[in-house]
Amino acid sequence: MKKIFFLILMVFVLTQTSSAQLPYTEIKFGYFKPADATDGYLFGVHLGRMIDESLSWGIELNYFRKTYQELTKVPDPTQQTNPNRVTKQLEFVTQILPVWAKINYEHPIAPRSPFFLRASAGIGWEFVWNREDNYEDNISDTRFYNGFGWQLATGVGIEISSKAVLFLDAFYNGAKVKRGSDTIRGLPTWEELDISGLGLKLGVSIVGFGW
Repeated sequence: MKKIFFLILMVFVLTQTSSAQLPYTEIKFGYFKPADATDGYLFGVHLGRMIDESLSWGIELNYFRKTYQELTKVPDPTQQTNPNRVTKQLEFVTQILPVWAKINYEHPIAPRSPFFLRASAGIGWEFVWNREDNYEDNISDTRFYNGFGWQLATGVGIEISSKAVLFLDAFYNGAKVKRGSDTIRGLPTWEELDISGLGLKLGVSIVGFGW
């Protein structure tokens, strides 16, 4: 509860100081490898405001989806071309939706250089949906998890216009999400999913475009 309150307070303070700040938008596409899920691709949008020429703050929303299927291939002898008859036995779908409040730093590596160094730090809340379809046992279930998360990132950018920077960031996401709090034999018990891991994001930052 304290972490949620701190996040809301941080967003409120940043919003109250944003009246004279220049907006910007970042659109990102990347790759992420969480600890307890199969690695895959993600898409993100970051909306923020400039504080000065190097510092900015913003709200970032990412979406990650990965599907895992267990398939069995058996040659079909009734066909002359011998195609495979494919049977789907199991399918898992993992969706991760983190929301962060972030502080960002970006500065040219030298005066008048088109190359930038970048860094950011953020805290937020992460939501996870795991859907399981077991066709052999006729079982279908969706599990929802959520919990506090944080992210650190660093990278490089290159100016591609007077208001746009193309960038590549490496990041580490730290989060353990939970569900199903209960008490068994007097002991607090819950399910936990570790979605901490490393990733890369490629994107473009456009100054003057946003909210």
